[in-house]
Amino acid sequence: MKLRFRVNDMLGSGEIKFVARRNGIETRRRATLSVRPPVPYATDVRSGNFKKGHVDVQITRAIYSEFAKREAAVAAVPLGLAHGLYMFLKDFPHGCSEQITSGAFCRLLLSDEADFGLSRAEVNTQLEKTFATLRRRQNDQGAFGYWAPETNEKISFNSVYVMDFLSTAKTAGFAPPADMFASGLRYLQKMVTLEPSTLADARTIAYGIYVLTREGVVTTNYILNLRDYLDEHQTDIWQNDVTGVYLAGALKLLHKDEDADDLIGAYKIDKGSGRDYDDFCQPLGANAQYVAILARAFPDRLKKISAAQFEQILQPIGRGEFNTLSAAYAVSALKSYSHAIAQTLPVLSIAEIHRDKREVALTSGAKLLQRTAFSKDAIAVRFKSAGALSGPGAFSQVVEAGFDRHVPTKPVTAGLEVHRELLDKNNQPVTQTKLGEPIHVRLQARSVKDESVTNVAIIDLLPGGFEVVGASLQPGVSTISGVDYVDVREDRAVFYGTVSGSVLEINYQIKSSNRGEFTVPPVFAESMYERAIKGCGVGGKITVTE
Repeated sequence: MKLRFRVNDMLGSGEIKFVARRNGIETRRRATLSVRPPVPYATDVRSGNFKKGHVDVQITRAIYSEFAKREAAVAAVPLGLAHGLYMFLKDFPHGCSEQITSGAFCRLLLSDEADFGLSRAEVNTQLEKTFATLRRRQNDQGAFGYWAPETNEKISFNSVYVMDFLSTAKTAGFAPPADMFASGLRYLQKMVTLEPSTLADARTIAYGIYVLTREGVVTTNYILNLRDYLDEHQTDIWQNDVTGVYLAGALKLLHKDEDADDLIGAYKIDKGSGRDYDDFCQPLGANAQYVAILARAFPDRLKKISAAQFEQILQPIGRGEFNTLSAAYAVSALKSYSHAIAQTLPVLSIAEIHRDKREVALTSGAKLLQRTAFSKDAIAVRFKSAGALSGPGAFSQVVEAGFDRHVPTKPVTAGLEVHRELLDKNNQPVTQTKLGEPIHVRLQARSVKDESVTNVAIIDLLPGGFEVVGASLQPGVSTISGVDYVDVREDRAVFYGTVSGSVLEINYQIKSSNRGEFTVPPVFAESMYERAIKGCGVGGKITVTE
């Protein structure tokens, strides 16, 4: 017996009940079908500030109601912007060591902020899971790998960042496993003696020195050796880089106050266009680290940061120019600055605007932070103040997370070009196949920029009713040239790696497990650290017969 089902546009699991009766005997069976759209889940965060009257944020994204999150927040202090960053990190779809550390770091930093509603027990459970994952990615020397333990000795930003997180957790009373922490410290002490070859290397070593100094290690000789390299090879550059900020923080902890003050005074908050940036150091992250280190070691200087300067730091958040790393750093800066400034709480409110111009009040009051959901009928969210505001004003944020209703119908090439072919056994394009018959998937990606793009995620969503042929693609650390790691899930294969101007080609197989006509989703590619760099192909249809 054959049964045909037509999928509607309601997402989620659907249950099918089968009941058979004969001669007074009844048998029941149940089966489930999962309905998902041909696009990945995405979180959009829009932030800003206003000083009087009201500001409207237009709602233009069309998303499915199932699994959707539509939230607005308004705050009297910058810390309110951490809400959207927290949601972005919480729902981030990838899981390298930096990304899971950033998510945990954010929860840790907000664990004692009552307005965010995180219980200590909940945070402790989440941190324990993160500790366990990081432990599996630590090698015998104490270094933390990006996806798995790594064997080569190198200057590892990832290891320093993880140790920064573990040190902060320990100080906050969430102790990581003692042996993991001790091994990580030993690795940092070895790493900071390595000779840097670039400013990025030197920056990572300076960061490591700062973390070690916080843990009571006397790092004077490490600092002297690094400064010798910087003065010889990075003259007149490094002082106005976050490299100098890290060394200033370490020197202050070592009570070298004069040297520390000279170094910290050399760093200037600006848009950073003339600085050396990479995946792990971007304007928001660098300026946020500067603010966090001021809070820890130079509190008097923190109080002197003007509202205009802090607005400049926050501009990348408003433009959506943040990633997991800079988002976590930004939460630390938002918290530090908000605690440092005195603030009289103004009366703020949030309302949603409907197509008939009707304004529906959602929340109002003189509170540090107000959050509320808004409805799918809203075409705009309005933030209002009862009077004029001082300083940078009030901070507004709109978060939309969910599956987009509109599927790309044309290729997108914004720094990356990506293409997928479904081929039969003769390497000919296929739009019809037989049940269980393997199909050859050929993915091709390249950078259309003048340089390679590192840390790219290529997301190949499978057509409904299809699965990866296990022998054709092994999850984990990859043996495919240009691909670092492969993640095989129930409904997709994700490839992480570097995409250059030369074509990166990936080949594997899928097969059908159900008959019918299915949508072939577009293939997506995105830089995980520069979100404006992305690309997508176009989808199609495929029919599966007997």
